[in-house]
Amino acid sequence: MFEIIKNHIGKICIASFLIFIGVIGRLVLIDLLPSSPSLYITLNGITQPVLMMDMFFLIATISIISGMLLKSYYIFIIPISIMFITDLIIGNSYILLFTWSGFAMIGLISYVLKIKNKFTMQKIPLIFGASISSVLLYDLWTNFGCWLGWYPPTLSGLTVCFTLAIPFMLWHLLSTTAAITFIVIPLIYLKEQRLINIDHVVNPLEKHISIAMITVIMFLSIFLFII
Repeated sequence: MFEIIKNHIGKICIASFLIFIGVIGRLVLIDLLPSSPSLYITLNGITQPVLMMDMFFLIATISIISGMLLKSYYIFIIPISIMFITDLIIGNSYILLFTWSGFAMIGLISYVLKIKNKFTMQKIPLIFGASISSVLLYDLWTNFGCWLGWYPPTLSGLTVCFTLAIPFMLWHLLSTTAAITFIVIPLIYLKEQRLINIDHVVNPLEKHISIAMITVIMFLSIFLFII
């Protein structure tokens, strides 16, 4: 019993630390990110910068780490807490539920890799592939929200929406790849050297509740735009 309580307290401490880092990082980086580079592309008749820098990589990386280190319900609690606290200070847009659930989906993919024992140095290509897929899923989901909220409900509106989002997507892929290289992979190495322990028993009920919570917030994201 004491060991169970000790482990639970340890996970709460890790979760609190990740939330703290996410909140402080998001509030600080909002004024420190450099301007977008003076490189432009023209797609679908629209000229825009190659990259549009934002703080996506910070929350995405924390979502991945939460899936690696903690139990399933933390993949929902940690990114939602970070976004909720910082959104109260710096604000968000009408698609906030899309961004919140998008980060939770990234954590879920990381958690699935964990329970299938894929976080090993031999599985690094798979980790990169899954991480890139989660970034693309996030962008598809949040840009779908943008289309519902700000663009004509037509194929043309959808095309324009996703075209304008390409610079953000390229930045998300680049920044998240860098974060995985310099943060996630070192954690995996430390795990294999038995310097940290990121293994735990998977509770099916917790997993199902977490998936249900993410599904509910995704449903609400769409429902609030439809009504």
